[in-house]
Amino acid sequence: ATKPPRRRAEATASLQARLRHRHLDLRGARLQRNLRVRAAAVLAARNQLAGLHDFVEVETPLLFKSTPEGAREFLVPTRSLPPGTCYALPQSPQQYKQLLMAGGIERYFQFAKCFRDENGRA
Repeated sequence: ATKPPRRRAEATASLQARLRHRHLDLRGARLQRNLRVRAAAVLAARNQLAGLHDFVEVETPLLFKSTPEGAREFLVPTRSLPPGTCYALPQSPQQYKQLLMAGGIERYFQFAKCFRDENGRA
């Protein structure tokens, strides 16, 4: 087995070694600072929107029915529906926004995960 890179060698470790031993790479000050800055930004946004402006935080599904328009989709096969049936990872939370608005929830926010499969020219 390959030994993990030493922490002192953080700046000189190859990308391949850093990705193979990601748990050790995350011990570095730069990556930990990035995670803490992101966490602080998300918390500030939550406090501002939900706490002061009466927005509702929502979580929308990560799998939805495939749609014919837009960028190429990441398809996820399912065992519970007929063979060959797939769900897709969301490219945009737009569909759920429309459902929320039609359902009377006008002030909402979400830290959405969006997945896109586009070539470099897009």
